[in-house]
Amino acid sequence: MRHAKRLASIGIAWWFALLLCATIIGAAAWGFSGGMCTVTAHADREFHLNEDMDTFRQILVRSNSTEAILNHSGMKLLEESTEAVDIDLSKDAKPLRNFLRGKSKANVTATKHLKVQLNDPELAATELVLRQDCHIEPENIQIVTTSDRPAGELKMYSTSLDAIRNEKGTDVKLTIDMTVEVKVSYLFRSQARYRVQQAAIKSLEEQEVALRKLAENTTGGPMIRVRR
Repeated sequence: MRHAKRLASIGIAWWFALLLCATIIGAAAWGFSGGMCTVTAHADREFHLNEDMDTFRQILVRSNSTEAILNHSGMKLLEESTEAVDIDLSKDAKPLRNFLRGKSKANVTATKHLKVQLNDPELAATELVLRQDCHIEPENIQIVTTSDRPAGELKMYSTSLDAIRNEKGTDVKLTIDMTVEVKVSYLFRSQARYRVQQAAIKSLEEQEVALRKLAENTTGGPMIRVRR
């Protein structure tokens, strides 16, 4: 009887041992096997420019700011088209004079479509189609750029630029949201999330660099002036 109980105990112990081994092996296989993982990232960045709002508006309207910012974001502008432009001059008593002086009080709303080339081989996509909505007013500017559809592993991409007039210049806030689908083992998913997040942060840093360079080039160059 005791022998039978002992054999039963040994059998149960072996069964638990086999179950534990199977669990460990399964977990290890799950951890090292590759699977699709959806990673989202959000980042924002705020900074101050010494240029006033009138000058900053000229920077965005007169210079090819879109291409310069995209180039600093790891993209290359391929095509750019304007869908609609709405200019409200009701608050500007002297629209032509103020425009030439770079102090236009007009409210401008525009929608653009952009096609850009991606320079990141890990995204398995070469082109990305974007929609850009611009709202430009004397006291503030808002530009929102969003992907029209997924491109390879890049499922969603959106950035925004908000600028507000300040007594000593212009306050700028940049944001970015992106969703990327990557193939990575379970054990390295946290690392994948970290890499995507760092890519988002780096993109905003480069956008700030692009805007500062545009500001330097614009303010340092010739301006259109009207004789009094």
